[in-house]
Amino acid sequence: MSVMYNFEIGVNSLRCIILSGGTIGDFQWLAGVVEKGDYVICADGGSEYAAALGIIPRLIVGDMDSVNREILEYFAGRGTIIKEYPADKDDTDTALALGEALAVGPAEIVIIGALGTRFDHSLANVHLLRAAWERGVRARIIDEYNEISLVGPQQPALVKGRPGDLFSLLPLTERVTGVQVRGARWPLRDAVFAIGNPYGISNRLVDGEAEVSVASGLLLLIKVSKRGECLAGD
Repeated sequence: MSVMYNFEIGVNSLRCIILSGGTIGDFQWLAGVVEKGDYVICADGGSEYAAALGIIPRLIVGDMDSVNREILEYFAGRGTIIKEYPADKDDTDTALALGEALAVGPAEIVIIGALGTRFDHSLANVHLLRAAWERGVRARIIDEYNEISLVGPQQPALVKGRPGDLFSLLPLTERVTGVQVRGARWPLRDAVFAIGNPYGISNRLVDGEAEVSVASGLLLLIKVSKRGECLAGD
């Protein structure tokens, strides 16, 4: 299942991949995501994943507390830029990587390894999607189980997949108004979402395509893979 956006993102077709240090359990899946021509940035421990796949990143950024120094030296010898920060800093390593990604003006940013056992880091990374949205760059967080992106004013989304595929909607801002959902088992018209009332969980595609739009506020759109659906619970 995929999300297609129908808002203008400029002429640049560059896709930036951020490899962060969260949980990635399926390296075969990861190898199928990163494509030739992607601009790859590693956030600290994400460089371990790049090394395992034989990917040479353009840049590694962070406080380097989660990566073997031999890996940094290996990449530095192959032209990778290393930007090391002190451990006592305001930004997370993934936030630093996002800033570097936005600086190259990509059409899209895909963040991998942003979720894991540290819920605080996972939630912080989800909030980074807003920073990209404010710059007019579409961004999404993906793993083997979920794809997380934003729906905002003038930024509707078209969710494509197979009939029955799951997706959920949750407010990222305090209120989201004018929510329209078409092509889903539970359609919505001029609905309002508010933090504390998560009624947008586990909607399903009817005919393989659904449209989601909002008038104000920001919605999280979480597409669930079949693997993730098997792990889901109420």
